[in-house]
This record gives sequence, structure tokens and C-alpha cells, in this order.
Amino acid sequence: MIKRLIRSFSVTPFMLLLFGCIILGVMVKGGEFPYILMPSHTYDEVLEDGLKKGEHVKGEIYYSLGSFAAQETYTQYENSRTPAKTTGYYYLIPVGEQGMAAIYIRKDDLKTMKALTEETKAYLAGGEFPQTTIHFEGTAVKMERNLKGLEGAFRKQLEQMGYTEAEIENMLSTYSDGECLVLSGPADMSVIYVMMAISLILILVGIILIVRNYRKEVEYDEMEASGLTKQGEPSRDIEGDSVKTYYVNRR
Repeated sequence: MIKRLIRSFSVTPFMLLLFGCIILGVMVKGGEFPYILMPSHTYDEVLEDGLKKGEHVKGEIYYSLGSFAAQETYTQYENSRTPAKTTGYYYLIPVGEQGMAAIYIRKDDLKTMKALTEETKAYLAGGEFPQTTIHFEGTAVKMERNLKGLEGAFRKQLEQMGYTEAEIENMLSTYSDGECLVLSGPADMSVIYVMMAISLILILVGIILIVRNYRKEVEYDEMEASGLTKQGEPSRDIEGDSVKTYYVNRR
């Protein structure tokens, strides 16, 4: 059985399985898979129940307490590096009862998020409820997985807002088991769904081809055991670890 299974792994199904698993691995590393398959929660639910690691959040965000970090990319060479390019920003948002989390905002949405921040501050000072919203879909992951130093900047910002270290720890423990979480998602979640569909199709087709090859191996073995082969089809003569193939035409 093991030998049949090994012979069933031809180049095509192996490559399909390999590429399918690589795509899934990229999504797992990014924190989107398998959580993106879970039912989504609205920001209203997050405000009421708090945020948990791996939670799939989808909907309009209508509170913002300001930015505390930026995401920058650059290429490091041996003695130099390219100028840093800002690709996004991290903002504080309220979650749960008196809790705080972070959310990743694309550079293209910066203007909208700044407006929402100003409206939120005005609302907390006794003004009108924020009218600006920003659409978001993504998952809650640990900060340390997204950006080096992000968790430190998050805690420092809370301290600057007047929270003590004990209050910060207590705040986090109430909604995320003591972990600093960030809501993170790509610019377009449809990209994730397409990647997920492609990876699953590749894996499924690879498995189907392996099963088909395995059945052929079983058929060949049964024919050889009975001394029969189909006209014009190959028959194998197994000697030790070597496999000899010859053709037999029966009239």
C-alpha cells in the first residue's frame, strides 16, 4: 500500500499540493486563515463583548482615539538602506468595557481616520456623535506578529493618556487574556477569499489526481497478479527496488 501511494505522487499532483499549502501557509502566517472562515462580528458586538484573538471583525468603525504608530518598509543593504516608506498607521480604538485595542489603517484611509479621530474627541467632550465611519474587515492578531515595537508603542500611548501600568494590565485582561491585539486586514479582503479559493482548489485537484493514480496502481497490480493486462497498456515487472516496464499485446 505504501509503495502504491508513493508511486501515485507524480510531479503534477505534488506541485499542486505544494503550491496550495504554500498559499495557505502565507495566510496562516498573516493571521487571516482559518479565522476568516468564522462568522464575522460587528464593531457593535466588539464594543459590547470585547475582542478576542482570532476574531473575525467586519463592519463600520465609528470611534478613534488617535494614532500611536506607523508601519514603514525599507530595503536593508550591507552598509545602507533605502528611504523608509510609510505604508499604514495604527490607531487606538475602544473595545469592550473600558478596553483598548489597535487597528491597522491603510495610508489611503488616513484622511478619513483623522476626521473620525477629531469627531470622536469632540463627542467625548460633549459634542455630537461621530458622523464619519471607516469600513474594516480583518482579524484580531497579537501585535508582536505584525510590527516590531508595536506593543511597546501601544502601552506607551496608554501611559501618556493617564493609565497606570496596573490599569493597563487590568484593561487588557478583561477582553484579550492579557494580550495586546491589533485588528489587521488587507486593503481588499476579496484578495484573501480569492487566495483561499485558489489554494483549496489546488489541494483538492492534487488529492483527486493522487487518488486517481492510486486506483490505477491498484488496477495494474491486480492485473499483474492475475496475469492479465489491457491490450497495449504497460505491465510492470518488479525486481527488488527496480521497476521494469514492458508492453504486452494480447489477441
